[in-house]
Amino acid sequence: MLACARMRWLVGDVQGCARELEDLLSTIRFDPARDQLWCLGDLINRGPDSLGTVRLWRALGGRGVVGNHEVYALCARSGRWPRKHDTLQTLYDAPDADALLGALRALPALAWLPGEPGAPDVWVVHAGLSPRWTDLHAAAARINALPHDDDWLESKDVRFATRARCCTPKGKMDRHDREPEGCPEGTEPWDAFYEGRARVVHGHWAWRGHYRGERTIGLDSGCVYGGPLTAWCQEEDRVVQVPSRQPRVFVAAGDDR
Repeated sequence: MLACARMRWLVGDVQGCARELEDLLSTIRFDPARDQLWCLGDLINRGPDSLGTVRLWRALGGRGVVGNHEVYALCARSGRWPRKHDTLQTLYDAPDADALLGALRALPALAWLPGEPGAPDVWVVHAGLSPRWTDLHAAAARINALPHDDDWLESKDVRFATRARCCTPKGKMDRHDREPEGCPEGTEPWDAFYEGRARVVHGHWAWRGHYRGERTIGLDSGCVYGGPLTAWCQEEDRVVQVPSRQPRVFVAAGDDR
C-alpha cells in the first residue's frame, strides 16, 4: 500500500480554544508523523485554554507566524507593556512557560511555503503584507533575521504583519477593524495593493471572516466568538471547519492588544 501524501494544514486564529483545535485535528485525521500544522498567529489569549493550546501546537511541531496576541503576551510578561484583561495567567504560571513562550517568540513575522508539484506557493502572515515590501523574499529575510526581542515585536514591520487591515497605498495603517467595505477614505484592505503571484493566507480579521479573494484567503472565522475554526489544506486547496464550543458573541472592536 502506498503511503499517504503529506498534508500541510494552515489554521486561523485559535485564541486559546484548545478543544476546537483538537476537534479540527480529529476531523482532518491529522497525522503528526506525516502532516504539518501551521498556525497563523493569535494561537493564545481570550479563549479558555491558552496553555493547553500552545502545548498541543508545540507537540505537533510548533510551526506558524507571530500574531498580535503573541506580541501582547510576550511584551506583557517581560514588563514592556501593562497587563490588560487577558486569559494568560495559567500560561504564565506553567512550569514550562519559558519554553512555550520562547517558542512563540521565535516565530517569524511572515513565512514562505513553496507548494509541492500541483499545489500553490503560499505566503503566510497573521494580518497582512505591506505595500512597501515590494520584494517579499528580501523583506522576509530581513525582518525574520533580526533578534526577536521586544524591540522587534514593537517594530514597524512586525506591527504591520500582525495588525494590518486597512492601509494606504504607501502602507500607512488605519485602526478600522470592522468590515472591509468600511475602510476609511484613502485606505483599502491591505490585499487590494498586493500584486504578487503567490497566494497569501492570513488570519486576524474576524469581522471579515473566512473569505477567498483572487490571491488571498482569510482564515479568521472568529472561533473564540462562537464562529467556526477554519483550516485550509495547501495540497488539496480544501477548507475544513469545525464548530466553536464558545458562546456566540459579537466580535470585540478596538482592542488588538
